[in-house]
Amino acid sequence: MPRGQIVLRTKHLAFLFTTSYQLTMPRKFKKANNDTGSNKLTEAVNDAFVRNTCKRKLTNNAQESLHKVKLSEETTQPNASNIASQMTKIEKGKEFIMASECLTVGRNHETDSDITDMDANNDDQIPVDKDIDIELGCSKNSDNRLLYDWFDCPCVDLAKNLLGMKLVRLTESGERRSGYIVETEAYLGADDKAAHSYNGKRTERNKAMFMKPGTSYVYNIYGIYTCINISSKGEGAAVLIRSLEPCDGEDSMKIARRIRKSEKSKELKQHELCNGPSKLTQALGITKENGDQVDLTTSSCFWVEKGNPVPHSSIIACKRIGINNAGDWVDKPLRFYVKGCKYVSTRDKAAEANCS
Repeated sequence: MPRGQIVLRTKHLAFLFTTSYQLTMPRKFKKANNDTGSNKLTEAVNDAFVRNTCKRKLTNNAQESLHKVKLSEETTQPNASNIASQMTKIEKGKEFIMASECLTVGRNHETDSDITDMDANNDDQIPVDKDIDIELGCSKNSDNRLLYDWFDCPCVDLAKNLLGMKLVRLTESGERRSGYIVETEAYLGADDKAAHSYNGKRTERNKAMFMKPGTSYVYNIYGIYTCINISSKGEGAAVLIRSLEPCDGEDSMKIARRIRKSEKSKELKQHELCNGPSKLTQALGITKENGDQVDLTTSSCFWVEKGNPVPHSSIIACKRIGINNAGDWVDKPLRFYVKGCKYVSTRDKAAEANCS
């Protein structure tokens, strides 16, 4: 028969002391009177009761907090402010659970099963942040960014493959601006009389053209405008991005483009925001200072994402624009754009007629 048995309940306490417990009481209790021994036991039980009650209260509060977060996820459209609020609630819920765990000192046989059930429930509710990632389509284990192997191909192939992909820029304030690439030009390196790297010319300005595939090459024109290129496989070869179809941050693009225009000018239409190499860099906020020689495969503020590949039957190949001094390279069909697309800088109707 056990020396003593103490039964703890949330709503009541019961002390059961058997005769054998009194008979086998430790010596230190025999030296004290019965009241002293009883008081010490009562104090120990009260302490255990407080700990157990606090744990249950904290755990219940944590579960309730996490349950509210789950409900809010189902009824609230995910945005930055909502997610931040939800994450705060989650952290508070985790703090409650951690606090309740710290209060647990020497669980007895009866309360172990109760706490195990609570822990099981908490395991189901804590990973709310994982559900948020899935809901927003931004799993930490996947990335739409195009990597080095994708860019490591001949310049003409890259110019065609870039059509339909998404050029993304994350501004200093954390705003995302992007657009689908709908027009490109290929510059083939040392042999191309229209290329900045013609005859193997290498300067501080065009250094990025000789860097690894997937590196951005941004240069200034007319002293105030910029153009962006992406290096490809081949010495000094790169693809000029000529036009985009706006996607993210259209309102900010309008503001950025309006800076160069007079206040009396009409508001730009969507297809006018990025329908030119200098227009798109202005709309996205790309400058030589923040965009040149950037590794697009690893940068946290500038990259290219997978988009909607354009079938070869919908790609128009025609001569490039503004290279009248390039001799026999003037008429080479190294400009590529999406057939019938209203977002391109200039459509070549003759080339489109021959393509149909």
